[in-house]
Amino acid sequence: MRSLSRIFKSSAAATVCILAFAGVEAKTITLPVENASAQSAPVKSDAEKSVGSEMEELEFVEALNSVPLDAKSADLIRKFQEKEGRSRLHAREYNEKNGCTVETFRNKEVLLITIPAYKLFAPNSTELRQSASTFLLPLKRYLKSPDMYRVLIVMHTDNTGSEAYRDMITEKRSEAVADWFEEQGADTEYLFPFANGDEMPLKENNSMANRAKNRRLEVYLVPGKQMLEQAKKGRIVF
Repeated sequence: MRSLSRIFKSSAAATVCILAFAGVEAKTITLPVENASAQSAPVKSDAEKSVGSEMEELEFVEALNSVPLDAKSADLIRKFQEKEGRSRLHAREYNEKNGCTVETFRNKEVLLITIPAYKLFAPNSTELRQSASTFLLPLKRYLKSPDMYRVLIVMHTDNTGSEAYRDMITEKRSEAVADWFEEQGADTEYLFPFANGDEMPLKENNSMANRAKNRRLEVYLVPGKQMLEQAKKGRIVF
């Protein structure tokens, strides 16, 4: 398993609008950005490097924007992603009934799945529950075709405990999720785990209910180069 998990710190911020499939109103969140160049992928310095090796060097926002899309391709990808989100994700495991959400993200080009941490881990544990496979197994699909998707997994927690503890538990949990996919025989070349501590709360940490919402795994299904190439030809097959 590549050692990919990292804790990213923000010195600036980018605000992004996300829209839920359940039909609720749009909301905004703030993403950490290291510098002004975070919105584009870095120039390759070694032609022999794998995509996975290159991506290891990227911060979260850079990874999220690592495949630039032209306008025509982006329009087709948005339609494909919205259909995928509604029919395969929200209509099945990732819905309010199971405590999960599916949203479009980054101009509706990216799918964002949010899974409560308690569905995956016992309190203060970094070992996956046996039942966690219910929520992780459907995601293997998105690692099946190389670079169809770049799958970013981002672990979050609330503000309880020391900063060192918060950083540790999100890092260990993101590693545990990434390791699970490798143990299941998935190709993890395009799987990229991140740990975020308590830096991006969904709610103010002022109640047990709000803190529970902040403890979560976010899975970003980012269009990869294979999807872009298909979109340029006018059809996406997956």
